[in-house]
Amino acid sequence: LRPGGGGGGGGEVRLPGQDEPDSTYEFTSRDLLQAMQANARELKRTTQLLTRRDRAALAAGDDPSPSPDSREEEEEAAPEAAVRVRLPDGCMLQGRFGAEEAASALHVFVAETLQEGAPAFDLKTTVGSTHRGVIDPSQGGTLNSMGLAPRGIVNLRWRDDGRHGKDVVRLDTPQQPLDPN
Repeated sequence: LRPGGGGGGGGEVRLPGQDEPDSTYEFTSRDLLQAMQANARELKRTTQLLTRRDRAALAAGDDPSPSPDSREEEEEAAPEAAVRVRLPDGCMLQGRFGAEEAASALHVFVAETLQEGAPAFDLKTTVGSTHRGVIDPSQGGTLNSMGLAPRGIVNLRWRDDGRHGKDVVRLDTPQQPLDPN
C-alpha cells in the first residue's frame, strides 16, 4: 500500500505477512567490520593467554594487539616477544610481552596460570636462546637480552621433581597440546 494524498510523503506501509525487501537485511561494510572485530576480540579473550597488560587493555575496550598499520612503528619502538612455556606433560602456554620486559614478567605470567598451592618451578631456556640455563628473575635481564624475542620457548621444571600434569594449571587457562610434528 502506498499512502496517497497531498502530503508528498513517499512512505510505504507493509502489512503483516508481507515479505521485507532484501535491502532490509543487508549489512554495510562498516557493520561487517564491527562484527568481525567484536568476534576477534571475543575469540582472543576466550582462547589466548594474555599478559596483565593485555588483560587491562581488553578490559578497557582496547584491542591488545597492535593494528597492522602501527605494527612496524611499534616493533621499532618496543618489539614484542611471544614466549611459549612447555610444561613437563607437553602442554604449552603462550604469552606476549614487550621485548624489553624483565624476565620476572615471564615468571609472574606462569605463576598466574597455575592454581594456588602449585609447586615451585624453574624456567629453563632451550637451545637457540642466547641465555643458557635457568632464568633467575632476581638477576634482571630482559626477554630480548635472553634471546626470547621476537619469539622463544622455555621449559618449565618442577623444583620438587614431582610429576605434575594439567591438574596444577588453572581450569580457565587455555592450553595447547604439543604438536608431535
